[in-house]
Parts: sequence; C-alpha cells; structure tokens
Amino acid sequence: MKSRYLRMLIPGLISLFCTVFFPVQADDSVQYEFVESSRSIMRAGPDQSLAMLLQQIYPDHQALWPRLEQEIRERNPHAFNRYTGNIIPGERVQLVTIKVIRKSRVLNLSVVGNVTKVEGYATATDKSGTDRRLVDNDDLYEGDRLTTDKDSTLKIKMVDDAEILLKQDSSLRLTEYTLKSGFEPGSTSILDLIKGGLRKITGSIGANPLSIYRFQTGVMTIGVRGTDYVVKLCTENDCKQSAGRNDSDARLHVVVLDGLISLQDEEGSVGELIMGQYAIATSTTKVIVNDEVPVNGLLNSEEQEIYNKAHSSSSSDKNSIWPWILGGALFGL
Repeated sequence: MKSRYLRMLIPGLISLFCTVFFPVQADDSVQYEFVESSRSIMRAGPDQSLAMLLQQIYPDHQALWPRLEQEIRERNPHAFNRYTGNIIPGERVQLVTIKVIRKSRVLNLSVVGNVTKVEGYATATDKSGTDRRLVDNDDLYEGDRLTTDKDSTLKIKMVDDAEILLKQDSSLRLTEYTLKSGFEPGSTSILDLIKGGLRKITGSIGANPLSIYRFQTGVMTIGVRGTDYVVKLCTENDCKQSAGRNDSDARLHVVVLDGLISLQDEEGSVGELIMGQYAIATSTTKVIVNDEVPVNGLLNSEEQEIYNKAHSSSSSDKNSIWPWILGGALFGL
C-alpha cells in the first residue's frame, strides 16, 4: 500500500520541484488550440486525480495546466463527480492534443497586415509550415501563405492601408512587406499569387515612387502606382475555375478598375493597362488586349459595376491610350 502511494506522490513532488526552481513561463507569442485526441484514459483508477493526469501526460506544458484542466472537464462532464469535482473511478476520460497555431516571436516574424473579414474557411501557413485557421482581426505575418476554400473569401488590410480581397479557391503569399515612414526609400511590397485571384487596392507603398512594388503571378509581374485592380489565374478563359501558376492551361486575366498598372514578362517586355481596360496573358504569349466584357467568374457584382463605368469612360480614347511595348506577336494574331 505504501509503495503505491509513494508512486503516486513522486510525480507530484518532481513537478512541484520543477515549477518552483525551474518555472516555465507562458510565451504570449505562441497560441495553442486544443483538439480532439485519439488518446484517452479507458478506466480511471480509484486514486487518480485530474491534476495527477496532467502532470503525467503533459509534463512539458505546466503553463497550460489550468486551461487543459478546464478543457478536459468540459469534454468529459460524465467523468467527474458534480459535487466533489473528482474523477469517478472506472470512467473513461477523453484527452486532448495541444496544437501550436501561431509562432510569431519564436520565428521573428513581422506583422504586416490584419484580417478584416473571413467568409467561410481560410488559413495561413507561416514560414515554418505551421497552419492556423484565420478569423476576423487575426494578425498576418511576413511570409504567410493565405489560402481560401471554395465558396470562401478573405479580406485583409496591410500596414500601408492597402486592401486585398482574396477570392474563392485562391492562395497568396505575403513574400516581403516593409513600410518605411513618409517617403523614405526602402518600403517594399512583394506578393506572390499562387492560385486563383484577388482584388487589390494599393496603399502608400504602391503610391510611393521610391518604393519597390511587385505583384508576381508566375505569368506576368505587375507594378502599380496608386490603383485598384483585379487579377485571376483561370483555367484558360473559364474564370469560374481557379488555376495554379504552374498549370499548363493557366491564363492570367487582369482588369483595372482605377489607376494604372504595368505588366512585365520574363523577357522584360512591358505593357501598361489603364482604368477600364482588360487583358489576358499566358506563360508562352505576350499580353493581349481583350476589348470584350471580362469572362464570367472574374469579377463579382460590385467589381463588374465599377468596370462598366470605367470602361465606358475610357472607350472613346481606346485607340490612343495603348502604350504597349511588346517584343513579339500578340496572342491570337
């Protein structure tokens, strides 16, 4: 009998010793999520307490013990005596798995934006490969890869007040984002579209001629100066289907709702697209001008209305406002 109580007492004494002399501080730069575990206590012993289980099963997470206790109690209301709070002998106790969902300070990451609205399901993958589900008001970090599910969208605001609407079934990497004060040189905005599309309203970085602004799509690189545009990688001309930048049938569809953008291919040829204009590019052809209505699936209703107004106002000048510098045959000729 004494040996049994001694075995029960030793883990607690060891834990107390470690807590007093080697306290583990909670790192507020790391957030945790408790998810269902495949592990459980099949039959609780007559002398087992929840505090003892936490010490034995989660010895490296002392700072989380209070939260773990609450989580396990909520998930196993049948296993605890409602009056004493003790585990009922013989009851099964379902455990939880601790999942790290953010490691900003550990990875020395910089906050570069904030989630303003999630419709559906969206995730971010940081530089270490750790995924986290995004919710409203979440911070975003340099290097994050943002992904939306089908029928889901993600609105974000960057530190320079740029606004991005990541469309359904899309993926965007915040490759590099640095904001300097005023008009000092050194501000940088480099984004990589991996799949699908987005609407971007540029902020102070895009308006600063001393900054570096590149929006890379794998087909064309976009540069801007204070503008509002929509881009999407589509399966050929079907923009109801998102394509990846490495897909053989991917085409880049671009619409400018306000301002001006430049489009540059791998050979350095540059063309400009202004408000109310629409263009398409592939990995093997130069940018082309498409004077027709943008294909279905590219613009939402709000964007379509803005485009219609912009297109009608610029159509009278369409023969004189195409400063394309193209080093090859246009697509379709």
